Amino acid sequence: MSRWEQGQLIFYAFDPVQGQGKEFTRTKLEMPAYLCWTISPNGGSIAVGSTDRLREQVRILDARKGFENNIQLPQGWSIYDLSWAADGQALFAVGQSPLGEYIIARIELDGKTRILLNRGRNNSMIVLRSSPDGHWLAFNQWAAGSNAWLLQNF
Repeated sequence: MSRWEQGQLIFYAFDPVQGQGKEFTRTKLEMPAYLCWTISPNGGSIAVGSTDRLREQVRILDARKGFENNIQLPQGWSIYDLSWAADGQALFAVGQSPLGEYIIARIELDGKTRILLNRGRNNSMIVLRSSPDGHWLAFNQWAAGSNAWLLQNF
């Protein structure tokens, strides 16, 4: 679980019976309008994204080694959701390109990116989950459409 306290985003262990446990890791980050985060498969790292506070970046918090690293993304990218690859060596992200197109991308921890799926401007995607075996990605997609009608003599 996460909480904001005095300009810091703090992550805690969470037990379904006992509730909040001890602090896991923290990072300096003002409260954003939108935040997404995901814990790595080995439980040692957290990837954090924000459309306003971490624009064009993903922050990796390594609790075991006690460091953080910002991965620079291509100019104009906005990230809406993140999911770790099964091997913990990369992230998958849904977001928007500078042209307003909704994309799914693979982000390597060294910053290399590759667009896996581009759904254009009318197919918003937000929720992304990768399968534990590394063979599947699941995501929500909303398609937008519109019609214009001309009414006469009403």
